Amino acid sequence: MTIMRLTAVFATALALGAPAAAQSILFEKTLSDALRQRPANQRCDGCEDRPGSVHLIADSPLLTDAWIAGHQYRGRNPAHADNKAAIADFWYDGVLRRIFTRSGVFHEVDDPADVRLGRAPGHYPNSPDFTMLLGEGTTVGQIGFDKWTHDGFSSYFAAMQGTVRDDQTGYLVLATAMGQSGITRTGSRFDRDDLVRHVRLHPSGQLEIGFETPAEERIDPLLLVRGAAATEGALRVNGTGGNVPHACTVRNATSRGREARVSCEPAEMAISGGGTCEKGDLKGSRPLQAGTSPNGWEVSCGRSAQQTAYAVCCAQ
Repeated sequence: MTIMRLTAVFATALALGAPAAAQSILFEKTLSDALRQRPANQRCDGCEDRPGSVHLIADSPLLTDAWIAGHQYRGRNPAHADNKAAIADFWYDGVLRRIFTRSGVFHEVDDPADVRLGRAPGHYPNSPDFTMLLGEGTTVGQIGFDKWTHDGFSSYFAAMQGTVRDDQTGYLVLATAMGQSGITRTGSRFDRDDLVRHVRLHPSGQLEIGFETPAEERIDPLLLVRGAAATEGALRVNGTGGNVPHACTVRNATSRGREARVSCEPAEMAISGGGTCEKGDLKGSRPLQAGTSPNGWEVSCGRSAQQTAYAVCCAQ
């Protein structure tokens, strides 16, 4: 039975089984009238390996018969590319083997609504290879975003991707086109409209920022938090840190008398300090400075006793 006969039978059954007031406008006629079936253009290089043979179109006034007839896989006429007229109510593209529509809504009852993206190795598009696995870094699927230009829709300017780590796990990646060519941090070249993987979420939960961002184009700061930030664990900083010192150590010294002093190591600066008095009140707490930066701390107590001074010493 042909597709058109099946659609006609399906439409008739629905029309008989549903109340007249509840019938969709689509079914006032049969699906045979609502859907257009047009042959897919196979006259192009590469089409011999793509046996998709038919377009299936509902409404979609931009997809005229003349435009469909000129639509080719890797066609030379840009006027018939899918980025020009592919604003469709519903279109199964038999050339590109894709479904085009305006929007999609997925609702489920007592179960998550799923959108699942997967990729198999093999010969594109019809021959999966069950003897092979995808290699590390392979993009399994992506949700991409394109913009409207004077030439129609653009290539992706941003995407969320799922990529392979090993045969059990993978990464979640955020990527954008940078608008310029260059070399990624990992050494691969990219053009101005290629997606660069900037953020990668590991299976362990580790968030890696600047994964493939070119080092010479890395914006400062790479992470910008417009609000408070908190960490429950230790914060480790590698590098010079600009004018904010890090690699800090608390140093202390004890002496008898009314004052106690503690010094930082060479190449360290004191960013804070304090002290305790064995007897008497704490009268003073101040940094010590021998050069351009504080390099120690001093405290003064009200009575002579065993006093302790502390300094937070950080690498400059």
